[in-house]
Amino acid sequence: MHASVRADNGRTFRTDIERMSHGHLGSTPLDVLRSTNDQAVFRGAVPKGPHTATDASLARYLEDRLARENIHMNLCVTIER
Repeated sequence: MHASVRADNGRTFRTDIERMSHGHLGSTPLDVLRSTNDQAVFRGAVPKGPHTATDASLARYLEDRLARENIHMNLCVTIER
């Protein structure tokens, strides 16, 4: 998964990356492979379900889950099958 900063959340991006990598997604732990001040690359496993039907549906699902934690960023997801 590739995450990029949204224009209005530049100040909190690094903190949000740390929150995501330290279990703030509950059942969706993510490992940070690399990160900068405006981009990050993650790897992780997500339980199968309707939200894993396509890369785009999983990105929307994760963006919604993150928004509930007050984490707002753009996601691009590639599901390995």
